[in-house]
Amino acid sequence: MPIKGKGAHRRSRKRLTIQKDKKGKIELRKALQSFNEGERVLIAPSAYFQRNIPHRRFFGVQGTVIRKKGKAYSIRVVQGSANKVVDLLPVHLKKL
Repeated sequence: MPIKGKGAHRRSRKRLTIQKDKKGKIELRKALQSFNEGERVLIAPSAYFQRNIPHRRFFGVQGTVIRKKGKAYSIRVVQGSANKVVDLLPVHLKKL
């Protein structure tokens, strides 16, 4: 009987696949985009750049930029009654 993996990115294979017509095309514009404090963003992970991919529960969630933290941004996300802070690179973010 095989042992099932329990990693952070399990069951996200379809969400992190690259479409055939987009393979090999990395957009530098996404990596170099900048955000201001208080700006609304959408967490949209890029499969091209797997470093600092957020947990599966944050895929497609909207948040607010709190501050810049080195190359990354701290994003405030509301889940139920809890406010959570996620640090992400700009590759995994979209402006709203």
